[in-house]
Amino acid sequence: MKWTDEFLTWNVSDYGGIETISTQAESIWRPDLFLYHNVNHEFDGWLDDVVIISSDGLVDWKAPAVTMSACLVDVSDFPFDKQECPLKFGSWNHNGRQIDYFSKNNVGDLANLIRNAEWDVPKLIAKRSNPLYNGVPYPDVTFTIHMTRRPTFYVINMFLPCALLAFVVAATFYLPPDCGEKISFGVAVLLSLAVFQLLVAEAVPRSENIPAIGRFIFVSLALMTLSLLSTAFVITLGDSVQDSKPVPGWARKVFLKYASKALLMGDQSKHTWEAPWYICNSPSKHTENDSNYETHRNDMCSDTKQKSTIYLPAKSTMKTPASMKKQVEFLLQIKSTVEEISGYMKKMDMVKTIHNEWKTLAMVVDRIFLVLYIIASVITLVVTLLSVNGGK
Repeated sequence: MKWTDEFLTWNVSDYGGIETISTQAESIWRPDLFLYHNVNHEFDGWLDDVVIISSDGLVDWKAPAVTMSACLVDVSDFPFDKQECPLKFGSWNHNGRQIDYFSKNNVGDLANLIRNAEWDVPKLIAKRSNPLYNGVPYPDVTFTIHMTRRPTFYVINMFLPCALLAFVVAATFYLPPDCGEKISFGVAVLLSLAVFQLLVAEAVPRSENIPAIGRFIFVSLALMTLSLLSTAFVITLGDSVQDSKPVPGWARKVFLKYASKALLMGDQSKHTWEAPWYICNSPSKHTENDSNYETHRNDMCSDTKQKSTIYLPAKSTMKTPASMKKQVEFLLQIKSTVEEISGYMKKMDMVKTIHNEWKTLAMVVDRIFLVLYIIASVITLVVTLLSVNGGK
C-alpha cells in the first residue's frame, strides 16, 4: 500500500541527501484497511512491519498477512466448474471524504502464486467502486479471483466409474430371459452407483444447486430402475404360457418378424413352422407356388394322423367266441390308451412350442429395451457434457 503523508516530508539538501528512510510502521499513521467478509477469527490486523518513507511524503507499506475470506460457490458444473471469489478491501472507520482507495492496475499480479493441485487461477481482476451509504461515499477496491477447478481427479475417480457402471447395466439385457441372475446383477450395479452418489455428496461443497455429476448419477439411477422393471417384465413374459394360448398374430408379426429383423436377429416368426400341431391346425400363409412347404405340411399332417390309427380285421373274418371278443375289447383299450398318450404328447408339444414362442418374444422385447436403454444413456451423457460446456 502506498499513500502520501504531508507531515512526513523534508528537504533532501538539509539532511545530507537522504531521500528515503525506514521506520517501524507503528510509529506513523496508517490507513485502517479492512477485508470485508473476513472469516479468520485469529486475524489481529496487518503486521507492524517496516515502512519506507520518501522525502516527498510517499509512504510504502508492505504488510504481509494470512487471512481468510468467504464467497459463494456455484457447483452446478462440478467437477468442471469455474468460481469467482471477490476480495473486497476498504476502510471501516473512514469514509471517502477522508480516505480514498484505488488500485494502481486493473489486473493483479499472479507471478508469485503457489500452484494448487485442485484449482487453477487464470486471472485476478481489480475494480474500484464508490457506493453511497446514507449519502456518504465509502470507496473500496475489489480483487476478484477467477478460479477453474482441475477436473482430472474427479473425472477418473468419480465421473468415469459412474459412466461405466451406467453402461454395464446394459449387460443384463444380454442374459437369457429365464436366467435368474438378471435382477440380481442389475440390483448390484444399482447399489454400486448409489455408493458413488454418497461419495459425490461428500466431495461436493454444500450448495442449493445440483452438480453436473450429481444430475448424471440421478438420471442413471432412474434409468437403472426402469431397466430392472423392464427386466422383470421380460422374465414374466418369457415364463408365461398364457393358458396354452400361442403368441397373438399381431405380436408375431410386429415383434417376431419386423422388430427382430430390424434388430439383426433374423425372422423369428419362421421358427413356429417346426411345430406339427401349429402347421396342421393353422391355415397356410404361403403362396400356391411354394410347393415344398405344402408337400412338407401334407406329409407331416398325414403321418401324424396315421400314428393314432389302429386297423382291425374285417367283420367277415372275425370269429364269435368269447375269446375273440376279449381280444377285440383289449385292442380297443389299447387304441384308447394310445390315443390318450398321443393326445398328451401333442398337448405337451403344443405347450413346449408355445413356451418357446413366448420365450423368443421375450428375447426380442429384451433387445428392444437394450437399444432404448443405450440410447437414453448416451443422450444423458451427451446432455450432461454439453450443459457443462455451455456453462463455460
